[in-house]
Order: sequence, then structure tokens, then C-alpha cells
Amino acid sequence: MPHQKVKPSESALDEVLGEASWLLSHAEALADYGREEEAAAELARAASCEEEAACWLDAAGRELEAVTHRVSAASCYERLKQYTRAVTLLRAALAAPLSSDYRSRVEQQLARCLRQAQKEMRRASSQATRKRTPKIG
Repeated sequence: MPHQKVKPSESALDEVLGEASWLLSHAEALADYGREEEAAAELARAASCEEEAACWLDAAGRELEAVTHRVSAASCYERLKQYTRAVTLLRAALAAPLSSDYRSRVEQQLARCLRQAQKEMRRASSQATRKRTPKIG
């Protein structure tokens, strides 16, 4: 049976997609065993793979698939409490034409991440103010 020729870019894309999937599964397994620090490291690697896959899918004209991987990366960042990164990816995902149900879920995730990012900003601002205020006494 003759082998189909696969473009190197498709092969590389498949590799990135496979790695992202494996990393997400591995992160879940590590978390299930209480190995949170290792799970977080795998989740961060998975997010990076998902972002890369999204870019390659965009370049290949597969915009809707790219959206799915951006949202997946955003979910990873949300779990890692990196809300500003999640917000950026979710806004990019919403720029694409999406079904109303999926758009609604992405908008809800965006709203949740924005609330958390605002809390972080207020916390960081108050900590910076305390550091700059001279102690009297």
C-alpha cells in the first residue's frame, strides 16, 4: 500500500497537537496524585503547545480549530492563575466567527478571567502602595 506524502508542516503540527494532548493528560494525572507543582509545570508546557498549535492552524487557514486551541491554552493559564494571558487568548478567540453557544461560553470564561485579573491588579497596587509608604515611628 503506498504511503501518503505528508507535508513537513502538517507533520510538525500533528506533533505539537499530540504533545499538547499528552501534556494535558499528564498534568491531570499528576494533579490527581497531589503532585501540584509538577502538574503546574506540565500545564504551562501544554498551554505553550496549544498557543503554538493555534498559530500554525491559523497559518494553515484552519481558523475554527485555532480558536479551540486558543481557548484550551487560556483554560490552562486560568488554572495556573495567569489571568492576563488567558484574557489575551480569549479575546483573540472571540475575534473569530463562533456558534452562539460556544461564543457564550468563551465570553463567560473571559468575564471570569477579567474579574480575577482586576483582583490581582488591585492587590498588586495595594502592595506597591504599602512598599512606597514610609513607616513612621
